[in-house]
Amino acid sequence: MNTFRLIKWLATSIASIGMIHGAAQAQTPAPYPSRQLQLIVPFPAGGPTDIVARLYAQQLSKLAGQPVVVENMAGAAGIIGTQNAVRAEPNGYTILFSTASTSVINEVVQKKVPYNFQRDFSMIGLIADAPHLLVVGPTVPVNNVAELIALAKKDPGKLSYSSAGTGSIVQMGAELFRTKTGTDLMHVPYKGGAPATLAVLRGEVTLNVNDLSTFQAQIAEGKLKPLAVAHTSRLKPLPNVPTFVELGMPEIVSSSWWGIAVPVKTPAAIQTKLREWNQKIVTNPDYVARLAEMAFEPMNMTPEQTKAFIAAEIQKWQTVAKAANIQLD
Repeated sequence: MNTFRLIKWLATSIASIGMIHGAAQAQTPAPYPSRQLQLIVPFPAGGPTDIVARLYAQQLSKLAGQPVVVENMAGAAGIIGTQNAVRAEPNGYTILFSTASTSVINEVVQKKVPYNFQRDFSMIGLIADAPHLLVVGPTVPVNNVAELIALAKKDPGKLSYSSAGTGSIVQMGAELFRTKTGTDLMHVPYKGGAPATLAVLRGEVTLNVNDLSTFQAQIAEGKLKPLAVAHTSRLKPLPNVPTFVELGMPEIVSSSWWGIAVPVKTPAAIQTKLREWNQKIVTNPDYVARLAEMAFEPMNMTPEQTKAFIAAEIQKWQTVAKAANIQLD
């Protein structure tokens, strides 16, 4: 091989090696995450779900080292936003801020839901819990749950309760109370928690069930009377209000809760990373303190405990929906 041919061969070989090396570099994915994350919130801005989502997004952004953009995709009881998350590329960059409604209730009370949460999503973890509270209006002549039950049974069908809409988690909480106490209460649905609360204040309905953040100002001003907490322990801001458990009604436990989920085909390594971050967030003192300001609690569960919790929620609300004959087209 003469000198010219040798030089040409070496040049060709070096170029080939460079191309192979470049191709290998091109095929090596950038470390996750290398760009901003999208957190889909399937409810409007301004409500408890949105507030908790933005608090979580702040914490997640710090750990991920990337911006976390909150996208409110409201509509159809959370179905629209959830469906958008189902359709997203399973690469860890689109995360669903799931709720009790989108994870459980919708599939319990609606005939047609364009996704199956247990099949289509992997739950990264549960992140916060908002125990429900039963309140009555200021003119309702009762001061405790026993008196409310007695009044309801005295005039079946006369007392009523408001909710944020048929099939909402708060309606289910009220129906849990109704079915477990054997009372006949009329349901009056409203478009959201705020108008449902206003209905109690105006005397349009007798009672309402929701989390404390919805009622806190009105309770402090003496405009609403809290009768019982649907939780295993009392709420710190309301130390004198008993739980249904204390009142001998241990099955009346309900809450609005939230979690983080990704499409089921998201790579295992990314799911593991998100779970590591989630564990750090739900145990972060600042995050816990911010939740406590709203009378919410962090949910720190293993994947096994999370799975068991959701299975129990499905069973509980299926029973309530059947007893109350709640079925939406």
